[in-house]
Amino acid sequence: MVINKAYRYKLEPTDEQRQLLAQAVGCCRFVYNHLLKLNIDQYAKDKTFIFTNEMVTMLPDIKKEFPWLNSPFSQSLQTAVRNLGAAFSNFFAGKTEFPEFHKKGVHDSFTCPQKFRVEEEKGFVFIPKIGEVKIRVHKKFRRKKHIQGKKKSITVSRECGQWYICVLTEREIEVKSQTRNRSVGIDVGLKEFATLSRGVVIENPRFYRQYEEKLAKEQRKLSGMVKFSNNWFKQLKKVQKVHRKIANCREDFLHKESSRIVKNHDIIGLEDLCIKGMAKNHHLAKSIHDAGWGMFTTMLDYKAFWHGKQTVYVERFYPSSQLCSNCGGKKIMPLKLRTYVCEDCNTTIDRDYNASINIEQRALELIKLSA
Repeated sequence: MVINKAYRYKLEPTDEQRQLLAQAVGCCRFVYNHLLKLNIDQYAKDKTFIFTNEMVTMLPDIKKEFPWLNSPFSQSLQTAVRNLGAAFSNFFAGKTEFPEFHKKGVHDSFTCPQKFRVEEEKGFVFIPKIGEVKIRVHKKFRRKKHIQGKKKSITVSRECGQWYICVLTEREIEVKSQTRNRSVGIDVGLKEFATLSRGVVIENPRFYRQYEEKLAKEQRKLSGMVKFSNNWFKQLKKVQKVHRKIANCREDFLHKESSRIVKNHDIIGLEDLCIKGMAKNHHLAKSIHDAGWGMFTTMLDYKAFWHGKQTVYVERFYPSSQLCSNCGGKKIMPLKLRTYVCEDCNTTIDRDYNASINIEQRALELIKLSA
C-alpha cells in the first residue's frame, strides 16, 4: 500500500535568504490573486471561467507584464496556479466555498515539486533559486536519515516570523491484516477529554484556557498600536507566537493520545459528531474548538489504517448517553446529570463511562452487520 507522509523542519536562513524566501512567497501569492481576479472579471463578463491548463499557459505573458515574477522558481508559480485550479474544482464539486484572495501573513507559502535536495545528515536543504538553507534537525536524528520514502515535493512556509519546510514523501508500506481481539468505545467530552470503555479517563488539558490570559494581554497591546507600524508588526508576532504555542501543545497531546489508543486496541468505536453544528452553541463553542475533536478522530483514522486496526463510527443520532449499558433501558439524560441511574435494573454508573460502553457495543454490532 502506498501512503504519503510529511516531515517538517525549521529553517535557519541568512538575511539574504530570508529576503529571497519572502519574494518567492509574495510572487506566488500575487499570481494566485491575479488569476483569481481575471476569473472573477471574466465570469462577470460572459459567465465563463479560465481553467487550470489555460491559466498555466498564461504565465509567460504574465511574467512579461510583471518582470519581477522571474525571480522565484518557475514551477512554484505553476503550482500556485494549479492550487487555484484545484480550488475551483472543489468549488464546482460542492466541496468548498468560492476561492478567496490570499492575504499576506495568512497564506505565506510556496511549493517546489522538483529540483530540490534535502540533506538531513549535513543539515541543509537546497531550494531552487534560494540556495542551500540550513535546517534545524533534532539531536536524535543528527548524522542519520529520518525521512523515509521518495521525496515528492517541498513546501516552504512562514509562521510567526519563522520559516519552516515540509517534505512530502511517498512510500509503500506492508498492509497488516486486521485483528479484532481488543475493542474500545470512546466518548469525547468537555469535562474530560475522553472516556474509554476500558475505564480509562483522559483529562482535558484545555490549552487555550491555559494561555487565554496571556493571549488577551498581548492582543490588548496590539489593539492600542498604530496599525501596520513597525511596533505593530513586532507585537503581531508576539500574538501569533502565543497562538502557535497553543496549537503545538494541542497537536502534541492529540498525537500522543491517539497513538496510545491505536497501539493498545484493534477496534475503536467513535461517535459521528457534527462538530460544526455543536459549535453554534456560543456557550460551548470555545471549549469545543479547544478540545480538537476533529483532529483527534482524523489521527485515529489514519493511524488505525496504517497499523491494520479499524475505526467504526456509530450513527450520529445513536442515543449512547440515554441507554443503560447493562440492561438496555432508556431514559432522558440532560447534560446537567453526570450519573446514569437505571430505573429498570438499578445500575448506577458515570454518564460518560456508560456512553463509551454503549458506543463499543454498537460498534461491534455494526461490524457484525457489515460482515
